[in-house]
Amino acid sequence: MLPSTTTKGAERRWPICVLVAVVLVALALLVEAFLRVEGFSPGEELPGPGIQDISVSERDSLYRPPDNGRFRRQPEIIFVYLSLNGVPGVEDMTAQVERSGSASVFSLLFGQGPELEAVDEQEDQLSTDEGGASGIVKFALKTRSGEPVPPGNYTLQVRGPPEEGSDEGPVFARKFFVVEG
Repeated sequence: MLPSTTTKGAERRWPICVLVAVVLVALALLVEAFLRVEGFSPGEELPGPGIQDISVSERDSLYRPPDNGRFRRQPEIIFVYLSLNGVPGVEDMTAQVERSGSASVFSLLFGQGPELEAVDEQEDQLSTDEGGASGIVKFALKTRSGEPVPPGNYTLQVRGPPEEGSDEGPVFARKFFVVEG
């Protein structure tokens, strides 16, 4: 009788290698999310022409309420107020919002949860002349599913009209805010 030259453990090694690879990827995602959270602070950037202020609030108000860069609880809707003075192409401005921050490994691997969308159902208080539009533009951010806004660090970008040869316009304003859980 010949001795067996195959090892019984060889066929069981590949699932362990796959498991180790999945754990390493999850760990890398967790470290990357932690580092992203550490460098984030509420604030704003106003590089666009004529943008005087951008603020976020839970309050739906006719006038711009005080800015809230940190929400202590998850709001249903976040209202955004843009103060303008002589801004051209207001009707072609767009808004984009991105969420970053810590999340479970499961949600990092399989999706970020509810998406936010900018909804322009608000009455703008604008006057226009040859120099552009002046006044307050108000719009809302809410989840597509109707759930409260999930916790995280948010970056809102307001862009002007697209420039020739580009799909996106220049950034007129950036707002950084935090929603706590």
